Amino acid sequence: MPRTYAIENPAVSIYNKNMCAMKNLFLICGDEELLKEQKRDELLKKYNCEGSLNYNVFRDENIDLYEIKGLIGTMPFMEDLRKIQISGSGFFKGSAAEEVLETFKDVPETTVVIFHEKDADRSNALYKYVGKNGEVFRFDSADSKSGKEKSIGRSDVRNWAKQVIRDAGRRMDSRTLFELVEMTGYDMQNLSTELEKLICYTLGKPQGYVISGEDVDAVCSKTLSDRIFDMIDLKLRGNTAAALEILEELYSMKTAAMRILYVIVRQYNQALAFKECREKRMSDAETAAELGIKDWLIDRMSKQLERVSSEELKARLEACAETEFKIKQGDLPEKLALELLIIR
Repeated sequence: MPRTYAIENPAVSIYNKNMCAMKNLFLICGDEELLKEQKRDELLKKYNCEGSLNYNVFRDENIDLYEIKGLIGTMPFMEDLRKIQISGSGFFKGSAAEEVLETFKDVPETTVVIFHEKDADRSNALYKYVGKNGEVFRFDSADSKSGKEKSIGRSDVRNWAKQVIRDAGRRMDSRTLFELVEMTGYDMQNLSTELEKLICYTLGKPQGYVISGEDVDAVCSKTLSDRIFDMIDLKLRGNTAAALEILEELYSMKTAAMRILYVIVRQYNQALAFKECREKRMSDAETAAELGIKDWLIDRMSKQLERVSSEELKARLEACAETEFKIKQGDLPEKLALELLIIR
């Protein structure tokens, strides 16, 4: 069995590591999945949920508000607490329904409710209620921030990755680490997987081994954004067959079609903004700052878009909007709709 390595939380400067107060209503939210899972597991362990007869889990479409309300008011059996975990409820997105608010108001001391959500609006009434009467743990990824906070967040993620490598008895120079994180992305869940691969790949190496760029190329995966960039690049150069091969590869990795379409739209919008910066004769540094991208991406985008007009990019964005409409209307299956989008 290969040895595994625990991935710890990053610096306290960006993530709250305080222990929970003795409260019974918790919300774990944000788009940094790794830290959310760690906090959830911490709470489940704290309240001895595993194997408990008084532990109930509700997820996504299996959320029954009436049943949850009944459980909240039911005394635990042969234990001090009844524990309820609710994941992907949507209760914290937009305006909270009155029946939802009523369900979670005045939760008795004998019940603990743990919400595990991705989408949670700070202005949502239930979010505010949990923040006032319970505990909110919000873990936002570095890339979801902007400006100085984004730069600090990315720096802290790189420092965390460096510490993980150091704890495993390995080293990596700053340039290789930067290239690794830029390739895999600043999502800690994805990055932790790639770090695990690298550590396992170099298990036979001596203590203090310096992980090289060749090691990274041998075992690490490109991000979804990178693969879609390649797919768009092939399409713009007229190589539709190769672009479709990448699409099939993404399907084989069980990447959701709507997720692929979302990234395609995002990259076309970025390409259009890049063209506008060029039309304004902005420098490379100004363009990178305007788009929030790294300097080295400027040359890559320049080569990709040198023969593409702004009008063509706008037409492709319109085609994406049409594709999304047809999918949501049920006119075309998701996968077929995307294939037709690449072909047209």
